[in-house]
Amino acid sequence: MDMKRILCLLIAILATSSFALDHFWDMRYNFGPESRPSPKIGGGIGIRSPFNSNVLFPINFTTRLNKEFDVGAKLDINTYNKLDEIHTALDLGVRYRYRPSSFIAFDGYLNLSETSQSALAFTIGTQQFIAKCFANYYELRAGFLEGAVGKKGDQSGYVKFSSSMIPTLVFGQVLRMFLEVTASGSIGLLKDDFMVDIIPKIELTFGGTHVRIDFDVGVMQEKNNDRKTIALYVMTAL
Repeated sequence: MDMKRILCLLIAILATSSFALDHFWDMRYNFGPESRPSPKIGGGIGIRSPFNSNVLFPINFTTRLNKEFDVGAKLDINTYNKLDEIHTALDLGVRYRYRPSSFIAFDGYLNLSETSQSALAFTIGTQQFIAKCFANYYELRAGFLEGAVGKKGDQSGYVKFSSSMIPTLVFGQVLRMFLEVTASGSIGLLKDDFMVDIIPKIELTFGGTHVRIDFDVGVMQEKNNDRKTIALYVMTAL
């Protein structure tokens, strides 16, 4: 069974249970799943909010070392209660492209406000164009340490896995529309840490600048983290 069939099966099973936004999604140096190579030098900034006074401001920097390797860093600035409280985290990552649209990546996520909530993440992803204007992106991830895995009382998971599928409509060089479906869960704590994200996205491209709007429209079980969010990201070649 190939990677596409495995992902489709996992997502179909998980989608019958719950929907939510998993913090593991943020543990990468770019703004979500992405198969395109980094520009030679690039930067980005974003804003995301669950429709209240809590706001995330991610800022990233990426560079392409050669045809195979990209590296990047991202600073997540989480603000709470109208800036009364601020938590920050730094992600440092590297990506190896073994095919033009396929890669493996490693990220170290350091929570600067609470180091015990740091994490390591491994990713394998691929994008396949089915037609000139339609592509599918597939991704598998594994996360380690307390920042990634779920926790309930004194119990915590052993490793967190996530799988993603993103059908994409491409309208020339200007417009892309995505529908991301991401399922995640912690081995050893699946009953309490088990989520599915559904995130429609729209992206406009102006030369070397990409502007993307994300909508998290998930609904979920009472046990999990109920967040519906809206986000804006701007990424540009420098």
